[in-house]
Amino acid sequence: MSGVLATWKAGIVIWFGVGTTLGLSAVAGYLAWRRQQPILVWVSGLLLPIAGALIWSCGQLGRPDALLAVLALCLAIGSAIWTLIDIAVPGGLPHYRLGRRRIVFAHAAVQAGIVLTGLTVVRILAQSLLGAPTVVLHRLDWLALIATCIALIAGLWDRTAKFSWAGLYACGLIALGMSEILRGVVSARFLLWGAACDLAGFILVAALFGWSLTKLARADERRSGRWSAKLRVPGAAVRWSVQWFRCVQTLLAGTVACLTVWIAADVTFDGMGQGVALFDLSGRSAACPAALMLLGTAILMASQNGGVWRAGWQYAALAAGVLFTTSLGWAMMDATSDSPWQHRGGNLLITASMMTLMTRVGLGRFLPRNSDWIARGRRAMPAFAVLALVLLMLLAACRLC
Repeated sequence: MSGVLATWKAGIVIWFGVGTTLGLSAVAGYLAWRRQQPILVWVSGLLLPIAGALIWSCGQLGRPDALLAVLALCLAIGSAIWTLIDIAVPGGLPHYRLGRRRIVFAHAAVQAGIVLTGLTVVRILAQSLLGAPTVVLHRLDWLALIATCIALIAGLWDRTAKFSWAGLYACGLIALGMSEILRGVVSARFLLWGAACDLAGFILVAALFGWSLTKLARADERRSGRWSAKLRVPGAAVRWSVQWFRCVQTLLAGTVACLTVWIAADVTFDGMGQGVALFDLSGRSAACPAALMLLGTAILMASQNGGVWRAGWQYAALAAGVLFTTSLGWAMMDATSDSPWQHRGGNLLITASMMTLMTRVGLGRFLPRNSDWIARGRRAMPAFAVLALVLLMLLAACRLC
């Protein structure tokens, strides 16, 4: 009886502390607005994760290791509140300045929330890969991610929040990691096998979204900000084709390409994902949709960029075409073949020969004469021809030896 009473008293103390902390946060926020003191904005915002940590400490949130999710959730809530206040009362909130740059609590809080949520996913994946006891995702992890996304979406209406699209992209990657955890991480090879198609699908959707926003931004410029005015979104917030997006998409596309080649060529992937893979594309056959999505990503990225980046993505699309047709042949190859690499080389030779003909003749028959795709194909044609010639010589040498 005394133990129950002590626990009850401790709970009362903690909840009294939570109420006091939230009250102080509200008072500090009101004084920050009235007295125009930026330090009080930070005090008000940081008191929210302190209140969340107090609730977590009394064991009311179900999982002992949920602290990072609780902190991320509270930071996202604080960021959304202060962002909405700043939007409702433009110029009504004080901010610190470092030179010409404003140090805004709402921006720092949502960025910290992204980091904390990402650390949770990385920690769970690392524990699973190292053979530690299986850790399941808690509903707080999903709530933290959703709250962070809401805070980032609210930031689209903030002219100074130039990181909102990048933050949403990062949240998409975090959600992808959570989906891998839900599927169950059996081994590192299984994780990489599943990540190939999932990551390819993610960058394809991101490229399609970026293409849509680029078209919207161009139409908006022609119509003097009509869409921006309707949505009341600052014009700068709809700009998507920026340097970070191109670089990250390039990095992830290269990762997918490497995984696709590995999966298609390695017979030890056979049977992996049997019974759980979508459309029964288990084992090496999973490399084929990954390569096809990579091709679509390259085409979409080329359509929304210009100059050197457009040319690079056009060449990447041609290379992805080779990867797709090659992965089809490699995935269908018999795993018990006596000379697997000769079969793979023969398949790649056929693909390189077909691409040589297509880039020299085929593109000109299906595309307008002024299309720069024809010029890119003709410039890439010698590379495909040399590849086909080298493969032919190597296969002939193998036959003679």
